[in-house]
Amino acid sequence: MKEISIEEQLKDKGISNTLLLKAFQDVPEAFFLSETLHPYFYEDVRIEKSIEKTEPRVIVVARMLEQLEIKKEENILIIGVDSVYILAVLSKIYKDVYAVETTKTYSNWALEVLKNIDITNVHIKTGKLENGWKEKAPFNAILSASEFKEIPDTIKSQLKIGARLLAPVGPDWSHVMLETMKRISETEYVTKALRDNYFIPKPKLLPVISTETYPEREIIDEIGISSIPFKTIKKFPIDGLLERIGDAKVVLLGEASHGTSEFYTTRQEITKALIEKKGFNLVCAEADWSDAEQINNYVRHQYKGQDWMPFARFPEWMWKNKEVLDFVEWLKKYNSKHDNSIGFYGLDLYGLENSIDLVINYLQDIDPDLAVLAKLRYSCIMPYMSNPSVYGKLVKTEKLKSCEKEVLKMLFDLLKNKKRLNHSQAYFYAYQNATVVVDAERYYKSMYYGSAESWNLRDFHMFYTLKSLLSYYGNNSKAVVWAHNSHIGNALATQMYARGEINIGHLCKEHFGSQSYQIGFGTHTGTVAAAKNWGEKMNVMTVNDSVSDSYENLCHRTNVPNFTLPLGADYSEKKLREFLSTPRLERAIGVVYKPETERMSHYFKAVLASQFDEYIWFNKTKAITPIPQKTEATKRQDMHPFFGLIDK
Repeated sequence: MKEISIEEQLKDKGISNTLLLKAFQDVPEAFFLSETLHPYFYEDVRIEKSIEKTEPRVIVVARMLEQLEIKKEENILIIGVDSVYILAVLSKIYKDVYAVETTKTYSNWALEVLKNIDITNVHIKTGKLENGWKEKAPFNAILSASEFKEIPDTIKSQLKIGARLLAPVGPDWSHVMLETMKRISETEYVTKALRDNYFIPKPKLLPVISTETYPEREIIDEIGISSIPFKTIKKFPIDGLLERIGDAKVVLLGEASHGTSEFYTTRQEITKALIEKKGFNLVCAEADWSDAEQINNYVRHQYKGQDWMPFARFPEWMWKNKEVLDFVEWLKKYNSKHDNSIGFYGLDLYGLENSIDLVINYLQDIDPDLAVLAKLRYSCIMPYMSNPSVYGKLVKTEKLKSCEKEVLKMLFDLLKNKKRLNHSQAYFYAYQNATVVVDAERYYKSMYYGSAESWNLRDFHMFYTLKSLLSYYGNNSKAVVWAHNSHIGNALATQMYARGEINIGHLCKEHFGSQSYQIGFGTHTGTVAAAKNWGEKMNVMTVNDSVSDSYENLCHRTNVPNFTLPLGADYSEKKLREFLSTPRLERAIGVVYKPETERMSHYFKAVLASQFDEYIWFNKTKAITPIPQKTEATKRQDMHPFFGLIDK
């Protein structure tokens, strides 16, 4: 296979600064082969045979440096970059590189690594990031990879006149903007906001990633010994799982878009137990907020019907299937005996048109004048509702002005009038729909910037929707999250993070710590409901046998048909965690499945022991059962969110 140079990869990510490209290429080979490399190192950006380590945020920081338009100058100040690789690169461009970090241990280690490869023009100090390094100012350029609510005056004052600064600025991770600032005089600065979607925060919790190799037979035997087998889903060892979950506030269950019946059914049985025995009151799915709102109203006996059917757009079978229908009916029945206390919510940001309609409809009943204003605010984007990706392309090519300011103003209008509008359940739903519009507008623009940007924006949105729900329903609320493995497993322990992607699982671990419990699912073979390409017809397809160098193949070779595998330090053997801390391939099947190109299309590297707290295995699985529009639902009531108005 042809080796891909660092220059080729950086160019593919939008890096064109020749100085930067050359500096990356000039980092000594000894740097990558060093045994003192930090645990942040994971996947290789060079993709060369002898090198298999690099830092996850390197590409993100490289793109920030590209925006800063760096050039050969006297000095640069780096704040919270936490990347010795970047420091090594910048040492090839600047006479002196000054870095401010918060951790003494990291600073000492970074200086040791740089000294070992004869780099002596990098200087690091520890302290508060917002203080910068006044004694070494002024600087020709300043880059911060840590976010600020606003750029501190102390840092601005350390710029030379004519120099530029770049920093992520915003109230929280989900709405951070990259801003450049140029100093034009002693007291004057010009600020420009850049597109905001590719920044990812510095992690607090690091996974254990090993370079050790172990005999496969030993790994397979250890998985078999440590696994807890079960014959059928109804006989799943639920009590032990509930004990391991403990006092978790959020439980994330994977493979929600993997069209496999066993995954759906097991996820739902676990959810029922969490509701009945652990007091969980929020079921949060990787589904559109507006669609799930109809299901929520139905299961809480508040359903009045809508002009549109939920889960009607591609991929409708993901949620409109017999397995989910059975759970929805169970939840409605449960709620009838428990004060309608359990809700079903969508975390995703699609369904733009429906969310706009729901905001306007709410305001028409509460404040007609504000409803008129909402129509005006949203008129910018409404012509593109049938195909919002066209809107994104037109904005990207500067053929259309962005509607971002207008949709943000609408969200602010709702916030500003919160007390007057009465902070009711209806208001909360309208506010969340307005948030969907804001983030969806950004999402459809980000689709043309690259996969990491759009992926991150979507997962930030899901995380903050989850937090909003937990906040709205009070301190005692607990949430079950249904999403794909790639969303709920900790991204830090996967190849995703190496290419600049985070996910809701990573954010939950960062925010909730031990009160977040992640459960992944896997299979060796069987059938799956999926499409060959996005937007195409669903088919029931045969799942290829798992490839040899994968976690799935290890599980298959235990010859245990179904099992659950605890991975947490409190419930698994140290040897098992060591064996499963070396990166291996893992399969990801979602809405789209391409068996012919499966190795390239659906496998990525991961560290199972740090990705999930538990892993549920079915050796052979079968596809979910989609619901056609006309069914025997006449046995149910007249109005149903899955079937609309039913003729008796």
